[in-house]
Formats: sequence, structure tokens, C-alpha cells
Amino acid sequence: DCSTVSAECAKKIEDAIVKAGGTYLEAPVSGSKKPAEDGALIFLCAGDEELYKRITGALEVMGKKQVFLGKVGKGAEMKLVVNMVMSTMLSSLSEGLALSEACGLKSEDVLDVMMNGAVANPMFALKGPLMSQGKYPTAFPLKHAQKDLRLALLTADREGLALPVAAASNE
Repeated sequence: DCSTVSAECAKKIEDAIVKAGGTYLEAPVSGSKKPAEDGALIFLCAGDEELYKRITGALEVMGKKQVFLGKVGKGAEMKLVVNMVMSTMLSSLSEGLALSEACGLKSEDVLDVMMNGAVANPMFALKGPLMSQGKYPTAFPLKHAQKDLRLALLTADREGLALPVAAASNE
């Protein structure tokens, strides 16, 4: 199951499948349209470890990495962590580019400095130039990003953890 759901939902799915006599592996993916097309997804697997071992070959064809995280729910939690970080990073990049424009700095210079410094990362390299040109092609719809932020915040609440940056990005 490659869907992005809460850990609780993944556990309910597992319960129903096991009750019907099956085995279950959650395998949400990190990566969007282009990584999927290129076979470069990262599978975040949890659940039945024997099933994971049996399908590893298929996962290797579809992705560049797969990890086994333990019991069902851990794949969902990992996916929510990754998507939460991605969303807050893009929010921060957007605000940084807006501030640089307000200050009269060239976005190309800002991005060059960023990509040669400690904050360099593939997502900024991909999205930064497009954002500076006012182009926002959809690889991961905003409604899905916000759903994942909402689920991450609910997970944090369950764990008694405040995530003010993620909460602000969710607004």
C-alpha cells in the first residue's frame, strides 16, 4: 500500500487484511511525478517483514531506495515527517525569495549563494529558479501537502509535541 495516510489508518488497513487472512506492507513513497517516471522513488516500508523481503526486487525496479522501518504505522510516520520538512522548507524558500525581492536583491544571486552554502539541497535547486520566475508547476498538489501537514500535526499532538513552524506553514 503506497498511500499516504495516518499511522492509525495504516493499522486499520492492516487489521482488516490480516483478519481476512492476508499479509500487509505499507510502503508510502518519497518522491513525486518525475522520480516515479525515472524509477527513483524511495519506499518507506513497514509491516510484514517476510513480505517486504519477497517484494524487494520489485521495489528496486521502481525506486532507488527502500527502507524497512518495523511495525505498521512507521512508514506513514516517516512519510509525514519527510513531507512536513519539505513543506516547511518550501515555505521558507518562498519567504526568502519574497524578502530578497523586497530588498532589491536578484533572486539568481540569492539562489547561487544558497546553493553554494549550508542550505544547498536538490529541492531548492529544482524549485528555486522556477519560483524566482513566478512559475509553479504542480508535481505535488498543495491540497496533498496540506493534508500531510495536518496529519503530521495530529501525530505531533498525539505524541505531546508542539510543531510551531509546521503549524505556521499549514496556515
